[in-house]
Order: sequence, then C-alpha cells, then structure tokens
Amino acid sequence: MSGSASPSGKKKRLLAPREEIAWFPVIDEELCNGCEACVEFCRPGVFAPGQTDAGSEVCRKPKMTVANPYNCIVLCTRCEPVCPSGAIALPPGKSFEHFVGYVD
Repeated sequence: MSGSASPSGKKKRLLAPREEIAWFPVIDEELCNGCEACVEFCRPGVFAPGQTDAGSEVCRKPKMTVANPYNCIVLCTRCEPVCPSGAIALPPGKSFEHFVGYVD
C-alpha cells in the first residue's frame, strides 16, 4: 500500500489507540541536509527543525527531527519521496496493516 490511499477510496479507521502504533518516520541525520522540504510538505506537523550546533563555527541549517511522531498518519508514505536527500525512512507497511480497518 502506497501513500495514504485506501481500498476502493474507503476511509481508514485505526483498530488500536494511535499511541500504541509505532508507525512514524525516522530521519538519517547523516543524510539530512536541513532543507525543510518535509516540514513544508507534512500537514499533520510530524517534522520540525532540530537544534543548531551552538559550538560550531560554521553556520549550518539544523537537521530535521521527528518532533510529533504520533501525528503521522498510519500507512502514509508520502513524505519519503519528498526528501531530496533520501533521509526519511518508514517501517514496512505490511507489518502495520493489521492496525487499520476501512469504512465506507
């Protein structure tokens, strides 16, 4: 299942409390370039800029963080291709399908 599409256009319904479903992105700090494309794209507000390195002599953009992991929509994968550096990874969707039911 790709993105937040559902079978036959049906709406999703979680079968467990959201806080019990560990579906959220992980950011590889080595790959993140701080472009904030994920922040601008993600309407639920999962991402935010991290802390800047105060001891650094070079002014760099802060790396992104998963600031609100449980705002992430279960089985949504739309943020992965938005990241130009490929720093965003999500768990395998098949492992989480049993947490989602579909209604008309």
